[in-house]
Amino acid sequence: MIDLKKILVKEQLFDNGRDWGIAALRIIPSFYMFYYHGLRKITNGTKTWNWLGEAVMPMVGIEFGHIFFGFLAALSEGVLTWFVIIGLWTRVSSIFLMITMLMAGVYHLVDGEAGELAFIYFSIYLVICILGPGKYSLDQKIYS
Repeated sequence: MIDLKKILVKEQLFDNGRDWGIAALRIIPSFYMFYYHGLRKITNGTKTWNWLGEAVMPMVGIEFGHIFFGFLAALSEGVLTWFVIIGLWTRVSSIFLMITMLMAGVYHLVDGEAGELAFIYFSIYLVICILGPGKYSLDQKIYS
């Protein structure tokens, strides 16, 4: 029989629980970010990148390089999500994703929409950046 009291008092539900939690936090949201947002942006090319740059960059007073800045957003959502999934250069990738999500959230707020999804993603990547990639990552295998 399961001793519920023992489970509730124990710091971790199972061995390496913290690392498994970090891995789940890295993998699941990053896959959804890639599949529902990044894949389309990275494969649609310069027309989409220009639209992204034109939509967001004027909010911060940048009136040039729209394709470049749109490409950076597409790169973050379409490629760097995979770096986070496998745990390679996790903190740097998370910082790029945080910037992208902050800009997306502000864009939606200024446009009169709710930007909660972008801010939820921002929060997830903030936590990943703070905690690091965890034990089950390439960063851990390569740099430890």
